[in-house]
Amino acid sequence: MRHPTPGYPLRPARAFVVLASALSLACAPAIAQPLPTPSQEASEGTIRVTGQAQIQVPVDRVSISFGVETESESAREASSLNAARMEAVVEALRGAGIPGVEIETFGYSLNPEYRYPNREDPSRQTISGYRATNHIRVTIPDVGNAGEILDVGIGAGANRVVNLQFEAVDTREARLQALREAVRVAQEEARTIADAMDVNLGPPLEVSGGASPSEPRALARAAVMEGVAAARTPIEAGLQTVSANVTILYRIREKTP
Repeated sequence: MRHPTPGYPLRPARAFVVLASALSLACAPAIAQPLPTPSQEASEGTIRVTGQAQIQVPVDRVSISFGVETESESAREASSLNAARMEAVVEALRGAGIPGVEIETFGYSLNPEYRYPNREDPSRQTISGYRATNHIRVTIPDVGNAGEILDVGIGAGANRVVNLQFEAVDTREARLQALREAVRVAQEEARTIADAMDVNLGPPLEVSGGASPSEPRALARAAVMEGVAAARTPIEAGLQTVSANVTILYRIREKTP
């Protein structure tokens, strides 16, 4: 049996155990530490800003809707009277000498009118006559002729003004301009917030929004009927609004010394 050489004690096994324990202790915290999720990273170190912009554009088309109502004791007569009056209105509008006039009819109806001879019993009703209603829509490219169109239609027999709308035909450039302005406003707000927080503004992470299509500008019916009562109907076209809205999510970083 061999004996160990004097001066060289046997310690390798103990040293290995100590070293293995040290390695396991050093690795344990790294394995147990949870990694941040993408949602946590997105919610930390970001700012979200919104920019809005509106652009005013002149209108260049007007649409006027007239109504023709007639009443009679019989349905046939009410319908016949309505057809004759509608024909007169259409002929007057076409013969007004206004260029680019477009005319279409819509919304015809024929309904009985009732009377209630016994107030104590509303279920007892009788037909007193019939009401025929027809509508005509007139569109012209020159908004300056809107007042004349109203006067011609009313003078020819139309007894209702259903709607009056002004519209800008081409709003593409206005929508692009509104988008650019909305982005500029959002960027300016983001830089202001970053400066106030003493951080650096990073790249945009998300962008959403757009320019809404412009809505036709409708004139209030009360204003229309008030104007119709005058000798010459005054109509002011005004402007149409194109709006844009943009929301941007930015990354922010701490400033390095």
